[in-house]
Amino acid sequence: MNATLIRGGRICDGTGAPAYTADLLIQNDRIAGIGNHLSSGRARIVDAQGLIVAPGFIDVHAHSDLSILAAPEAVGKLSQGITSEISGNCGLSAFPVLTDEVRNHLNTLYQTYGIEIDWKDFHTYTQAVERRKPAINAGFLCGHNTLRANVLGYENRQGTPEDWIRLRELLHDMLEQGALGFSTGLLYIPGKFAPREELLTIAGALRDFGLPYATHLRSEGDELLESIDEALAIARAGSGHLHISHLKTALPRNWYKLDAVFDAIEAARRSGLQITGDRYPYTRSQTSLSVILPPPYDKMTDAAIREILKDDPEKTALLTRSLEEHPPAWERIILCSTAVREAQAVLGRTMQEAADALRTTPAILCTDLMRRDAPGTMASFSGLSEGNLKRIIAKPYICCGTDETARPLHFEFGRSHPRGFGSFPRFIRQAQKELPLEEVIRKVTLFPAEVFHLRDRGRIACGAVADLVLFDQERLSDSADFASPHTVSAGIFQVYVNGTLSYENREVTARAGKILKK
Repeated sequence: MNATLIRGGRICDGTGAPAYTADLLIQNDRIAGIGNHLSSGRARIVDAQGLIVAPGFIDVHAHSDLSILAAPEAVGKLSQGITSEISGNCGLSAFPVLTDEVRNHLNTLYQTYGIEIDWKDFHTYTQAVERRKPAINAGFLCGHNTLRANVLGYENRQGTPEDWIRLRELLHDMLEQGALGFSTGLLYIPGKFAPREELLTIAGALRDFGLPYATHLRSEGDELLESIDEALAIARAGSGHLHISHLKTALPRNWYKLDAVFDAIEAARRSGLQITGDRYPYTRSQTSLSVILPPPYDKMTDAAIREILKDDPEKTALLTRSLEEHPPAWERIILCSTAVREAQAVLGRTMQEAADALRTTPAILCTDLMRRDAPGTMASFSGLSEGNLKRIIAKPYICCGTDETARPLHFEFGRSHPRGFGSFPRFIRQAQKELPLEEVIRKVTLFPAEVFHLRDRGRIACGAVADLVLFDQERLSDSADFASPHTVSAGIFQVYVNGTLSYENREVTARAGKILKK
């Protein structure tokens, strides 16, 4: 029997109850004892005096669907105390894959990882993940964009009620196999083409399982309130549980809307809906650079954009001219990741700075990146309020989410937003300005476990799974920035996954993760 005795740590058990000092005994993958002066027997002894002992952090908003296969060590996540993550967010999951069109699209989208997509559904996909022995526990939502593409493709098609019923039945199958809920990304293709009636129909599959509807809202800015209204209607048609992904008010002209957002959420909660959400603790977002492109590119996949531009100088010139005539705020857009070799020397700089360094213009640079690597070119955008961020993360119904993939230390698979290595220490430190440590720990452990029905995780109690993080409260801090985004956080002493010591001395020491199902 494998046993570890953690002596003298300050235990924050995840429930929000006052912290207390005690020993904690791990046997195999479970917490076997909590108390003073526990007998060690043959257990490995860990001195935790001066450290906080907490349940492992749970990242409810991850995008590690393919990266967990390519980089199963997940050092970016483990090194900030994350022991479990939930991917398949924003409508993009790696399953189901029932048509050649979807398979080819996903293989193109994820080509950086060098993983051939040869699965069909949740069951065969998670078998592939299990074979890679990930270092963290992995759960997955079924994404609407992938789901829809299997029935309606990636074109701008409305579909029929019969199509929507097929989508609902397909979602039901994925939930039955073990998916943890249903996600949408209504900013992205093909989800942006879906009418409300389609989503209301599909969400009905959630009723049999009591699982959440998680959404990247159709708009997080100018139509934010209308988008929340739509999301609430979809939740009512489903299980009655809405989870709002990366809750924010985008662009300064929309910052004032936060009070109305909170009012809508509180009114919905009073009416009986369960409303939760997540937020990364940064005021810069990150997504595909292609989101700034004008029509008709705003209705194309990144792969289609690249195909149209790569051999057509006339269309390339027209796009450049459009970007020059109606330029976005280039100085507020940071180029984060691309496979275009010449541009890799300027990653982490604004588009204006990058263009100056390459002796070109931002419009020409942007068009060239789209022509050569639209699927792999990512950018960070400013426009979020620091004050609103503080108010959002203080809400009791908000979890922490990285909105990032499980990354290695190297840049072989692209560069992360700093949140990929620093979200949880940063979230904890910021939230502690308004809340006691015990409540902050609840928001990153037991609360997200309850949101996604993760049994026996998220709390320190006898019989619970031994997912644990030991950290120095005074030293805990994020170290990553856009110049050096793959920098591990400070203050994390040890991380245990399913009872196995998995991170220590800034290194991954084991890969003991499991697939998470309800």
